[in-house]
Amino acid sequence: MEKNQFVILSSLRGNSRKNLTSMSRKTGIPVSTIFDRIKDYEKRVIKRHTSLLDFDQLGFDVMVHFILKVNNSAKEPVRDFLMRNFRVNSFFRINNGYDFMVEAVFSSMNDYQQFCDKLDSTGVKKKHEYFVLKEFKREDFLTSSAGFEYAGD
Repeated sequence: MEKNQFVILSSLRGNSRKNLTSMSRKTGIPVSTIFDRIKDYEKRVIKRHTSLLDFDQLGFDVMVHFILKVNNSAKEPVRDFLMRNFRVNSFFRINNGYDFMVEAVFSSMNDYQQFCDKLDSTGVKKKHEYFVLKEFKREDFLTSSAGFEYAGD
């Protein structure tokens, strides 16, 4: 990728609601070029446009990260349970002796416990849980605020 491509993507990552005119002023790239590039990126590299929410303010003040080791025969049922569950915010396949990493949000410890009871009944062999006490940084890679410097410079 060339520098202008990273500059446009960085601007989008910082604030995807910014209008093209202000992006053009900030980057020095013509509006028509930005428009064409964004349309192309939406086909190739942009998975979706979304908003980052403050879950605490919405009443979901319990956030837990799980790493899971799952019986081979249970991998598909566990994956399906996690894919369907609305409490799961992010879900990854991992390695180094574990199968999945999950970020889930809950409105209460009771809600968390009910989720764990269902999860444990699906065939999870080993589970480590990490409660998130404070979030310092999220989705900041390749954003203007992250002070991104193009590697080609």
